[in-house]
Amino acid sequence: MLIKHTLKVVPFKNPGGSISYRVTGRLCGIKVEKNFKTSALAEQKIAELVNAAGQGKSLPTRTVQTTFPTNEDLQEAQNAFFRLQAAQPGASLRFAVDYFLTRNPTVVQEIAADKALDDFNEARHHRGTEAITRVTTTTVLNKFFKTQKIGKISAITPANVKAFVTDATVAARTQRDRYDILNNFSHYLEKNRHIAANLVAHVDRPTVKNDGTISYFRVAVCQRLLDLAATEPAGRERIRGAMLPYYAQCMLSGLRPDEAQRMRPDWSNHSFGNGVITGFRAKTPAKTRTVKMHDELPGILQQCQVAGLTPGYFSRKAFERIQELAGIKPQGWAPPPKEADLKLADRTAVWDNDILRHGYASHHYALHMGMDFLIKNMGNSEDVLNSSYLNQTVLPAAGVDYFKMKPANMTILGQKAPMPGRPAKVAPVPASIATKWSTVAAVMASSPLAIAPTNLGQSTP
Repeated sequence: MLIKHTLKVVPFKNPGGSISYRVTGRLCGIKVEKNFKTSALAEQKIAELVNAAGQGKSLPTRTVQTTFPTNEDLQEAQNAFFRLQAAQPGASLRFAVDYFLTRNPTVVQEIAADKALDDFNEARHHRGTEAITRVTTTTVLNKFFKTQKIGKISAITPANVKAFVTDATVAARTQRDRYDILNNFSHYLEKNRHIAANLVAHVDRPTVKNDGTISYFRVAVCQRLLDLAATEPAGRERIRGAMLPYYAQCMLSGLRPDEAQRMRPDWSNHSFGNGVITGFRAKTPAKTRTVKMHDELPGILQQCQVAGLTPGYFSRKAFERIQELAGIKPQGWAPPPKEADLKLADRTAVWDNDILRHGYASHHYALHMGMDFLIKNMGNSEDVLNSSYLNQTVLPAAGVDYFKMKPANMTILGQKAPMPGRPAKVAPVPASIATKWSTVAAVMASSPLAIAPTNLGQSTP
C-alpha cells in the first residue's frame, strides 16, 4: 500500500557550527519534526515511520505543541537539552534554567538607579513606611550611587557595596545603617528581577559596640534648643513657640521624632493627671505606646496647651532655623581635619535623627542607673539601648541638670510674630496717659537730679 507523506530530510547548520538533519513534513496528516546527527539516521527514521504506517501501527504523536516562533529557536532549546544531558544525564532542563537565572546578574530587567529608588520608595509608601524613614533611605542610597558612580543597577558590584558599607570615615552605627538600607533595597530589586542575587550577600553586617561614642547633645545645647523653640515663630501665621512641644516631648519623654508628630491636636494623648502620653501610634502601625512625662515636661506642655499650641505640630523651615540658631550642624556634617582628634561631645553639635532620644536615654541612665524603666518607656530591648542609645560617659550631675531644663521665657507662647522688616503693631496710647507722660517728662527735665538720655546706664561718681 502506498503511504502518502511529505517527509523529507533538511540539513541545517547549528549556531555552534555543527550540521544537523531534520526530518520534517506530514505522514497521514500528522506533523512530524525531529532532528538527527547524521543524514543516514534521518533517512532511516523516515523509512521506519512509513513502514509503521503501512502496517497500521499508530504513529508517535507530540502531546505538547511548541510555541517557539521559529525553527531556529526550537533547535536552540533542543541543543541546550542535548548539552545538559551529555554533561549530566537525566538532569532537568527547566531546573538548569532556573538555576542559571537566579545566579546570572545579566539576565535581569535593566533599570536606572534613580528609577529603581523611586519605585522602591513608592512600594514602601504603599506598605505604610513612614515618610521620615523613606527620606533617610533616599539620602543614603543617593550617596551610594554618587560615591560609587552608579548609573544603572546592573553596574553595582560586590566591591561597590563593601566599600560603601565599610567606609572607615563613618561611625560603626552608620556602617550598620548603610548595610541595613542596602539589604532592604536589594531584597526589593531581587524580588522585582532587577538583580539576580542580594547585593550584600558577601558583606558581614557591621557590629556596634557601645564605647561611649554614641552622639548626644550636652545640657547647654539642649537648653538653647528649648529657649529658641519657645520664642521662634513657625508656620504661615508665625506663631511663637509652635515647635516647643516637639522639642520638649523628644527631650523629656524619649519620643521618636515621628512619634512626636503623631500627637492628636486636641491634646487627648496627654494625661497630665497621670503624667503620661498614651495611645499614640508607635514605630509600627499596629502598635501604640505609653510613655512617662518627666519633671518639668507636664508644666511645659500645659502652658503650651493654654497658649493654643498643638502637640504634634512640625515645621521643617522652623526646625532648620532653630537648629542653625542653636549652632547645630546638619546631619552628615564632618569636622575639619584639625578637629578630627577631638572627642565627639567636644565637637560642634551635629544633628542626628534620634539624637534627642539618645540624650534622653543617656541622661536618664546616668541619673537613675536603671535599665528596666528605659526598656518600657522607650520600647527597645536592653541590647538595642546599649548598642544604639546609651552613651554611658554622661555624668550623674548632668542627668540632674538635664531633667530640670525648661525654657527661660514662655510668656510669649502663642503670640504672632511680625514679618521680618516690618515694625510690630503698637496699640495707640490713650490721650489721658500721653498727657500724664508729657507732664512727668517736663518735671524730670527741670529737676537738678535729671539724667540726660546720653548718660543713661552709666555709673555716677
